[in-house]
Amino acid sequence: MVLALSGCIDSTPPIGTVGHVRGFAGLVAADEPRAAVVARDVLSAGGNAADAATALYYTLAVTLPSTASLGGGGSCIVHDVEKKTTEILEFPALPSSEAGQVTTAVPANPRGFYALHAKFGLMRFESLVAEPERLARLGTPVSRALANDLTRVVPLLSRDPSARAIFFRPDGAILREGDILRQPELAAVIANLRRNTGDFYLGMAARDLVKSVKSAGGTLNLDDLRDLRPVWRDTLKVRVGSEIAHFAPPPSVGSTVTAELIGMVWPRWSGAGEDERPHLLAEAQARAFADRARWMQRNGWSNEAPGALIAPEKLDRLIADYTSDRHRPVAGASATPPDANASTSFAVLDGSGSAVVCGIGSGAVFGQGVVAPGTGIVLAAAPGPGAPPSATTVMVVNPHTNRVFFAAGSSGGAAAPAALAQTLLAALAEDKPLAEAVARPRVVHLGTPDAAFVEVGAHPLDPAPLTRRGHQIGTVTMPSRVEALRCREGLLQTPDCEAATDPRGSGLATSVGKD
Repeated sequence: MVLALSGCIDSTPPIGTVGHVRGFAGLVAADEPRAAVVARDVLSAGGNAADAATALYYTLAVTLPSTASLGGGGSCIVHDVEKKTTEILEFPALPSSEAGQVTTAVPANPRGFYALHAKFGLMRFESLVAEPERLARLGTPVSRALANDLTRVVPLLSRDPSARAIFFRPDGAILREGDILRQPELAAVIANLRRNTGDFYLGMAARDLVKSVKSAGGTLNLDDLRDLRPVWRDTLKVRVGSEIAHFAPPPSVGSTVTAELIGMVWPRWSGAGEDERPHLLAEAQARAFADRARWMQRNGWSNEAPGALIAPEKLDRLIADYTSDRHRPVAGASATPPDANASTSFAVLDGSGSAVVCGIGSGAVFGQGVVAPGTGIVLAAAPGPGAPPSATTVMVVNPHTNRVFFAAGSSGGAAAPAALAQTLLAALAEDKPLAEAVARPRVVHLGTPDAAFVEVGAHPLDPAPLTRRGHQIGTVTMPSRVEALRCREGLLQTPDCEAATDPRGSGLATSVGKD
């Protein structure tokens, strides 16, 4: 009898405990492994995509402050399976209204991810930031992703005493992979956000932050913090077969350019042979960047309605002079500012079919290269003229079944749209395994200069098909990084789903509870 009764007791761990969900719980892909693991654990504990994305971001703020600092901003595309909605949450890090030699961006990420969680989250917010707070307080090993960023900005960080105290070893060398990164001041800020998020923007914490930023030579005032508002908006929509690809509209310039690319290329892709496809991509990119120079204002916005930018008749006009056998130069493209991969992206899908894909950044690697004293917050650089946020995101949803088929984000500035477009085309139009799609060799054409830049290194692209068609060729080690998720048939009871991280980076992609 005792044995029989013991068999009737439910042994499922309570919600909030890793292992609560049995079976498939979701997918995660991110540029930094520790953050992906934290998001995986949230899904396993019964959290949804918004919960996992919130925990993932706050972990990135600790483990990848080079691009995910609390001082930065970004946007997220969110699909809610119950509400049957796909929309975008924007929280860009806009320039401070204070006058100064170097303008600081207004920290937007804390309020942005609080807004995401407030609308869609299931778990308690404080439980989601507890692990990031612990990692900041007790320390976490420097990942390869962060170590690579640190080596690029040694002179910049070495000029700031607060940055030196955090990111340099006692012997004066920059932290290396595996070294322990401790950020007790950042832990205190996260603890305060856990207890009272509004204090960061309206209370004593806001006043202390303003004083700290100004003492470090930055610009910020209380009105900037008080007035910052995340905004929910409609996405840009491009049809890809039976599904709809959702992109972030301006000021997310990279996403808008990618939407134009997919709108021009998708109808021709299946009919183009392997030899023609690099040429088709290069020609479409040149036209999209030339069009960007026409519609993009200095802050990334457009005077045109977002839908007009990707209207089928408009895209048909852009690509009307395309020929499959030779290159046609475009007019009107402007030089694109270089980007040092100053952003990061991640994607999360939960077991119910809701998904979140986000792109966030700090304006440059480690932003201004300054840490606000007493806070541990890396101050983001305000977007300069003609250089709006560079992260690029997409989510593909079937409007009839309400299922997510694909979600991905890419970083790398001007190279990000091409990387994301090529991954989407390989995965959805060609039905390639996702890891193969993400690793596909890339080509970038910015219109100006009139040259197709082909990838070299571990994933080289053969330039011969482009050369034969009259392209001038340049070579580049691609800075773009793609994090992607895919479900071939949408999310079913036995899902055929996969996650992939870019082999050019040092991230992690994982399936949660698939076995």
